Amino acid sequence: MDQAELGLRIRRARDRVGMSQEELARLVERDQKAISEYENGRRKLPATELPTFALVLGVPVSYFFEGEYQVDDLAQLLLQEFHALPTPDDKQTAIQAVRLISDTIKRHS
Repeated sequence: MDQAELGLRIRRARDRVGMSQEELARLVERDQKAISEYENGRRKLPATELPTFALVLGVPVSYFFEGEYQVDDLAQLLLQEFHALPTPDDKQTAIQAVRLISDTIKRHS
């Protein structure tokens, strides 16, 4: 994969979570100019940095190589977020929210 394609995938993942370049830069400890250059394929992103970008953007590292999310990747991301919730009450609330969303989608499908 070339740097332009990698940059495009970073931009797509960033846009998907509604994050600005400035926010991403702060979270990965870079400046906004570096993020812009990564996204435009003008600066090479070291492969050792991909796990940090993946974590911050909420995607599996494989996203940068394979493209769009696969079902297993989405399930893994959901579990990762669920396990990060601090209390059993928070987890119960998350389960209720997912059920509500699922029921709503089913009714409108």
